[in-house]
Amino acid sequence: MARFSNGPDHVRRRALAVEELASVDADSLQHKAFARTDAIVAGLDVVDVMAELARPVPVGVLAEALGLPDVSADVVPVAAAYHPHVEPDPAAEAALTRLIAACGGPAELAAARIGLLVQACDATAGLIGNELFAALTGKPAEQPVLATRRRIDGEDVTVSLAGTPFGAGPRACPGSRHARALAAGVLGALRGFRLTEGEVTWVSSPNLRMPAKLRVTRGGTARGLC
Repeated sequence: MARFSNGPDHVRRRALAVEELASVDADSLQHKAFARTDAIVAGLDVVDVMAELARPVPVGVLAEALGLPDVSADVVPVAAAYHPHVEPDPAAEAALTRLIAACGGPAELAAARIGLLVQACDATAGLIGNELFAALTGKPAEQPVLATRRRIDGEDVTVSLAGTPFGAGPRACPGSRHARALAAGVLGALRGFRLTEGEVTWVSSPNLRMPAKLRVTRGGTARGLC
């Protein structure tokens, strides 16, 4: 993957991801994320935004835009095993094998596509969860991704992203506009919802700050997304 490469390898592999995103219209992503979210929540009294919307909707919509099947069921466990403090289990390895096949086989293009989908999972879910929590509580929205990894001389190093949620310079996230569009679509479909009485729990991770569960319901007198 580009983010674990340096020099010409990084330039070439990043260019593949940038080229894939260049064919994707951000406004279309927002509209499709809205429609997919609206269809999921139709008729539901309570929904866990993180499990049912914030991860599968952005991944599914982006996969479709890239000409791929909805691989969100495999991207979610791969994204969970992607973090430096997690040891991949056999289920995540099996999901990755299926993703490689769905994305075109063992090649750099497949790795670029998987990288985009993985980044559209937890990072975008954090953006959605934190923005929604802030809107429903009146508290400031927190940055979802606190740090990232780079590989230098064969060693993984942690890089702080404090103050730069999408990175900066030649390694800045190429999909920031797309991520914001996906998040806006999901959040737009949740207008009129409010937090349930259940306590919000947060992901236990050194590099993520985002809800683990965020249950919302329609209407009521509590503060809602408006």
